This record gives sequence, C-alpha cells and structure tokens, in this order.
Amino acid sequence: MLVFAAGLLLLAVATGLYIGARMGPGPRDGLMTGIHRRYGWPLWAVRASIEGAVLAVGWVLGGSVGVGTVAFAVFIGPLVGTTIPLLRIPGRQPANLVHES
Repeated sequence: MLVFAAGLLLLAVATGLYIGARMGPGPRDGLMTGIHRRYGWPLWAVRASIEGAVLAVGWVLGGSVGVGTVAFAVFIGPLVGTTIPLLRIPGRQPANLVHES
C-alpha cells in the first residue's frame, strides 16, 4: 500500500512538472486541460471525472476493478489539481506561431 501511495504521488508530481513547464500534455492530460480551459471547471474535478469515466467503461467492457484502480481514480484528480498550480512556471502564455497578414 505504501508503494502504491508513493507511486500515485510521484505520478501527480511528474504530471505537475511537465504540464507546469508547458511541455505539452498527453492524451488524458490534454483532455483535462482542454475542458478546464474551455469551461473553467477545476482541474481536479475534470481529471477525477475522466478517470471515473475510464474506470466505468473498462469495468463495463469486462476489466477487473480492484481497490487500487478505484483509489487511483479517486485520488489522482485532487493530487494533480494541487501539483499543476504549484509547479507551474509563471509567465505569459506562448505566442501563436501562425501570424495573420
């Protein structure tokens, strides 16, 4: 259980580091940041909803759902919602690369 908790925390910190450094999000993180930017919903709520939906679809398709799977879905949202703002590089957003004439 301790190793699981450490891994979950490490994943949240890593997510905060690469999203906060504006290195580009992965698929789930891109969906999370896109919904957050578009609708203004809190990052933790968006991520928890995405993970809950993935868990539910996986279970319906016949996947096994254990305590660790549920714990991940419940806790990753609040952890990522904490680490991204804490580890964000301050400054302005990158300029658009496409210039209109």
